[in-house]
Amino acid sequence: MVTWPVQKSHSIAFLASDHSHQPDFFRAENKLLVDEDLPTWKLYLRWQLLVAATPTLGTAWRDAAFTFDSSLGGEKEQPPDWRRCTRAVDQGVGEALGQVYVAQVFPPESKARALKMVQDIESAMGRDIDSVSWMQPATKEEAHLKLAAVINKIGYPDKWIDYSSLIITRDSYPMNVERSTAFELARQLTFIGKPLDRTQWVMTPPTVNAYEDPQSNTINFPAGMLQPVYFDAGKDDVINYGAEGAIIGHELTHNFDDQGRKFDLKGNLRDWWTSEDARQYDERGACVAKEYTVPVPGMPGVQQNGKLTQGENTADNGGIYLALSALAADLKQQGKTLEDKDQHGLTNLQRFFIAYGTAWCDPLRPEFAQTLVKVDPHSMPVLRVNNVLANMPEFQKAFGCKAGQPMVHETRCRVW
Repeated sequence: MVTWPVQKSHSIAFLASDHSHQPDFFRAENKLLVDEDLPTWKLYLRWQLLVAATPTLGTAWRDAAFTFDSSLGGEKEQPPDWRRCTRAVDQGVGEALGQVYVAQVFPPESKARALKMVQDIESAMGRDIDSVSWMQPATKEEAHLKLAAVINKIGYPDKWIDYSSLIITRDSYPMNVERSTAFELARQLTFIGKPLDRTQWVMTPPTVNAYEDPQSNTINFPAGMLQPVYFDAGKDDVINYGAEGAIIGHELTHNFDDQGRKFDLKGNLRDWWTSEDARQYDERGACVAKEYTVPVPGMPGVQQNGKLTQGENTADNGGIYLALSALAADLKQQGKTLEDKDQHGLTNLQRFFIAYGTAWCDPLRPEFAQTLVKVDPHSMPVLRVNNVLANMPEFQKAFGCKAGQPMVHETRCRVW
């Protein structure tokens, strides 16, 4: 996932998690079932139920939940009613909201342009697979097969969820929430015993996020993620490839990282890498982990854990290379180059990097940063810009950076 760390919820860039940890989880859970007595479990489950229900139980409950959450996140005031209501609709009937949303902000022309960008970046990945020196020919062949089988989901589903059987009334907000939750559970249960439907989404169209799903071999970009400052139909390709293109490349890179490699072109759990490829990958990944194990600039006392964020950092570094390669090819088709200048004297290469950095401008409250850095597999935004660009000779060329300066890493880490 690409995930921003604030209310943009890229939690999923979800879907890039380490599935090998699940057996450990269930072993630990089984131990707790034995070690803890029944009254303790009842109290814990009652608390979990009430915490989950706080948004629906009235002002007193919501205020209490906000007081607790603000101690971890540092928020000074609750979101306005319009934002809370919009979130509730998105959570309960997200594809109904999505139909209204895309009709207003994501016309077919934008979808076609975004799809072309995705396809250009996939072509860049194909070139990258051919060029890497650390991957064996047999593994490269498997990688090309997996790349060709990727399904690109852009903006919104081809077939919307039918909510006609769901009853929503003005009588009781908690009951509306309960019925919408039951509706979605029943819908999910209908998939049991049937072939995998790779067209299903796990994000709603207004969501500002993106994800790669290894079990369906799909990359997914909701319409909410195809809006400014990421994708702007009013801007040229240079800006869009720098901002949105790097995110597309990030998700595609997940298909070929230490977790994506565990799933084949059909989404089956099958490691298709040779042991030597895995060793070479891990060696390069260790460089990335070390590079990101640093204090976070501008956040005293906040230390990034490079091992925790290694997979997402690898995708960040790989994604921007893919976007730049795709942009260069796109410009060439138009008879242009990365060295062409705009009316302000900036080259296309400079504008590409400026767009990338702008997309990650996101101030964080100190309390939230302290919490986030302990649990989020994505690095702080400042490192998602500075560490990525300091690895790139292309950036140093664009802005005349010299050896020994902060934006020139002596050891350049790169996997893809």
